[in-house]
Amino acid sequence: MQREAIAGEVTRIEQHLIKMQHIVESALAIQDSARIEQEIALAATDFNIMVYTILNQASNIRFANHIVWRNSKAVDVIDGYDPVTHKQVSSLNRPYIAINLERLAVQAYYPLDIKFQENSSDLHDLIYLEYDIAPLINAVHKDVQRSAIRSSGIHLLGLMIFLVLLHFYLVRPLKALSLQASAVTNRARSEELEDSNKPIASLFSEVAAIQSHLSDFYEKLQLSEKQLNDSQQRWLFAVEVSRNGIWDWNLITDEVFLSDRWKEMLGYHSDQLKDELKTWQAMLHPEDKAEALNTLHKYLNGEVEEFESVHRLKHKSGHYIWVLDRGMIVDWDSKGRPVRMIGTHTDVSDDVRNQQAITHQVNHDLLTDLANRRALLDELYRIKEHKQSGSVALFVIDLDNFKMINDALGHHHGDRLLIQVAARLSSYFSNNALIARLCADEFVILAQGLSDDPSVAKRRTMALASQIRQMIGRSFHINNQTLNISASVGICVLDKLSDIDPEQVLQHADLAMHQAKEQGRDAHVVYSADMERVAQNSLLIKSELKNAIELNQLSLVYQPIVDREGEIICAEALLRWQHPEKGNIPPSLFIPIAEGSELIQDIGHWVISETCQYIKRLQGENVELGSIAINVSARQFNHDDFVETLLDVIRQQGLAAGIIELELTEYALLTNLDIIRQRMEVLKEAGISIAIDDFGTGYSSLSYLQSLPLSRLKLDAAFVSQIGVNDASNSIVIAIITMAHSLNLQVVAEGVETQQQYEFLLLHDCDTFQGYLFNRPLTADDFIRAVKSGKDLSLQSAS
Repeated sequence: MQREAIAGEVTRIEQHLIKMQHIVESALAIQDSARIEQEIALAATDFNIMVYTILNQASNIRFANHIVWRNSKAVDVIDGYDPVTHKQVSSLNRPYIAINLERLAVQAYYPLDIKFQENSSDLHDLIYLEYDIAPLINAVHKDVQRSAIRSSGIHLLGLMIFLVLLHFYLVRPLKALSLQASAVTNRARSEELEDSNKPIASLFSEVAAIQSHLSDFYEKLQLSEKQLNDSQQRWLFAVEVSRNGIWDWNLITDEVFLSDRWKEMLGYHSDQLKDELKTWQAMLHPEDKAEALNTLHKYLNGEVEEFESVHRLKHKSGHYIWVLDRGMIVDWDSKGRPVRMIGTHTDVSDDVRNQQAITHQVNHDLLTDLANRRALLDELYRIKEHKQSGSVALFVIDLDNFKMINDALGHHHGDRLLIQVAARLSSYFSNNALIARLCADEFVILAQGLSDDPSVAKRRTMALASQIRQMIGRSFHINNQTLNISASVGICVLDKLSDIDPEQVLQHADLAMHQAKEQGRDAHVVYSADMERVAQNSLLIKSELKNAIELNQLSLVYQPIVDREGEIICAEALLRWQHPEKGNIPPSLFIPIAEGSELIQDIGHWVISETCQYIKRLQGENVELGSIAINVSARQFNHDDFVETLLDVIRQQGLAAGIIELELTEYALLTNLDIIRQRMEVLKEAGISIAIDDFGTGYSSLSYLQSLPLSRLKLDAAFVSQIGVNDASNSIVIAIITMAHSLNLQVVAEGVETQQQYEFLLLHDCDTFQGYLFNRPLTADDFIRAVKSGKDLSLQSAS
């Protein structure tokens, strides 16, 4: 109201100033000062006008409602005047009206047009007005007060009427409802309930609904009490029939109610045991006490959802009985903490089969029924404690490439293979050995009483390791399929049994097993202290090998393969790793590490890509060979998308597939021969030939030579090096060459280093040769020069 009143007054003042502006400008144009004085005097009749002046450009007062102000400086006589605002209004020629609440006044600066004034030396450019709005504000305040008094009176009267109605139509009915609820909860007599259940008069339907609900609640309460009494009778009957002992524990006072049946189980009468928690704790078997109390505390702390414990309690006669103890919290305090717990005891001593099953599961593997890790460690601790005589050997056996078999055939067939391996080991070893399964494809044999003589014990250990590998190396027949696998065996021999640390012994044997895998698998290794250093070195090599490709540390060299006339007809691509700090790292060191991880996939793909690019270079320099052989690891070849990836790389390089030959070790064939055969058929149809590298060094069956589409056998250098040593060595070489030719397979002799070896192989119809006698592995450039400097070759087209 105050803002509206002031706004109206400002509008009136603004209209007056517009009129006054016109009058003053006209009077100044004709120099009629009397007209100006007359208008100011007329306006000053309004007692609320405090200041009404006309100023020149120098802020001098030329006309004013107070005669004494004339020809004075405005800033000297008028408190609210601002010369800065004066200049801004004059320069912009725009009125400025402000409300000054501190002075309770309206201040107006209204510009005058000086163009028509005759006296140029004394130009009047502003009307300055101050209007007192204090009377206006006071009037508004009085109006508001009168209105507030009238409104308060009306509201107070309405509130009184509302409270009276509220009392009669809501408070009184709610009070009656409260009395009815009190009668129900206090179990009032039926007559009192009938009186309280009389209908309550109320305008609100909710009150009648609440009264109806109270009546229904009382009926249900009576029914619930009856059902509760019936349930208690049934519960008491069930407890008596089941012959379970009942206990009721007050967690605040530690008092425990023990039923007569509970005491009877332990041979006591009803008055022979104190009703307190210490009674139960004192009867617990020393070996079971910690675990039983820990289980109880976990339940009370909310770590487990239920309390259930099987433990032994001492009978009055001195022996212990097994009880199944179950309980639950039935009451809590206001802070949610348990205050009461009830439970039962069941005598399970006669359940012998159940007890044996529990013990068996704790110490045995569910799939193979062999001992598990816990049983193995328990046995090692027992040996340490009793210090029995004779050496002990621990064999950790890991099935090579089991994951590929599992993925190819499915987990069901993989489990059947594990069961057959367990059966073979169990049937061979006597009662003087413990056989255990630690995890998926890892078995352990703990052989005891080998010998008091360490040298004899070691020989016996090596013999057992060979027998284990041969036993696992025999074919397995599962679901009409023949599977051939091998095993890597780690061995830890213990002479001083008193110094044994079971966990450490198991770690040592496991480390030896991993060394066997890194040496090419299908081997056994005895733990030595140097293996810790080797293992750390292998870990370092593995970590740096991950970045070897990106850092351009890997390269390929090419070893020529010559025919019977000594002409280079093909080559084998060999991988090399030149480390910036360690120098040349031998393939025999880093290849097994790569094959033991997924790194071999990336490295193998890089070798194939680099070889294809080199073949393109050879073609660009008019050097064309029959083929270049690439070594492929078992893990890489058995990968699901190996064939498709290989063919895609060859197609992308624009090469004929026949320019590539794959070299596989016998180890790569130790999985499902049906799948191997299918992949080889696809490769053969594409034109890729396949050779078996290091032939004769594996344990696989020779039957695969008849069924797989192979092109060559590479006679291992181990046999070639023994040529001329004795008749048996020569016979083996002749037998392999003869067998290969009978199967229409060519033979490549590896590691030919002497003229005597070369002549012997020529005499017995060996087809091609590879070794230092002809050439060491050559760099890419040196290989091209070697081929170009040779005889005129009969080349095959690879385009």
